[in-house]
Amino acid sequence: MQGADPRRRDGKYSTETKADEHLRHYLYIWHDPVARMIVASGIELKDVIPALQDADGIVLRKGSAGTARKPAACQTVARQQLAALAQEDLYACGSHAWADYRGAPPVPGDAEVAALLGHRGALTPLPALRGRFFAFAHDDGWYLKLLYTAWDDVAALLAGAIPPALGTLDMDALQRGGDGYWLQDGVVELELTTHDIDSVLNRRL
Repeated sequence: MQGADPRRRDGKYSTETKADEHLRHYLYIWHDPVARMIVASGIELKDVIPALQDADGIVLRKGSAGTARKPAACQTVARQQLAALAQEDLYACGSHAWADYRGAPPVPGDAEVAALLGHRGALTPLPALRGRFFAFAHDDGWYLKLLYTAWDDVAALLAGAIPPALGTLDMDALQRGGDGYWLQDGVVELELTTHDIDSVLNRRL
């Protein structure tokens, strides 16, 4: 992954702003089945919230991850508060990370949760949370790295997050991994797999 979103920073690939909903016009996505990881550009947190309604909530870090000695503060967002969270401008936070939980929420200041959301722990959903997902995002909608426990869960999440107008993604091919995909205006094309989102968007937009 490269630096911050150039739409806002230097206009390399578009002069449109967040208010223009530019990111909803395309999807770039690929899957690493070994790491159980989806990488995408074009999916915002609000797009996946419907898939989180059967969780008891999420733990969320907004902004910088902080350091191991002084981790960033995390907040608990209960299921009933997720709809309100979908209305927030997380793009303005720069980075954010979240993980869903089932059962009782983690205690404030939980060291394992702080390490996970600070991107310092193992890149996998935390067993103690009994959740299905762990996600790291930069410039909400521009870069998403989503780690999952079971493929069926992430397939259901993507089914609700990808607008049909973008195109029909072959979920079996995505599950196998190996290729990246670009969806726009109803057309699906093969793409390279990379964390360098700019290199794709600069060619495509």
